[in-house]
Amino acid sequence: MADLARAPEAGPDLDGDPVEVLQAVWADALGVETVEPDAGFFDLGATSEVMLSVVRTLRGRWPGVRIVDIFSHPTVDQLAAFLTDE
Repeated sequence: MADLARAPEAGPDLDGDPVEVLQAVWADALGVETVEPDAGFFDLGATSEVMLSVVRTLRGRWPGVRIVDIFSHPTVDQLAAFLTDE
């Protein structure tokens, strides 16, 4: 039998405006349609598992992003400003 590898799931597009990228990544990870730029990540119901998934995804564009960065910058607007200042 042939070994069938699962194709990686397509995630949000990581190109474009940082705020829009973060909104798409957070919405995808949280299973919601939209995320307001000033909504807190944990206020939206994020768990540690969701946070790890988000960090893994974001490293596709921002390789240096760390878990602590989400704690320190818990909204899309704050994290986008931080990531574009790096």
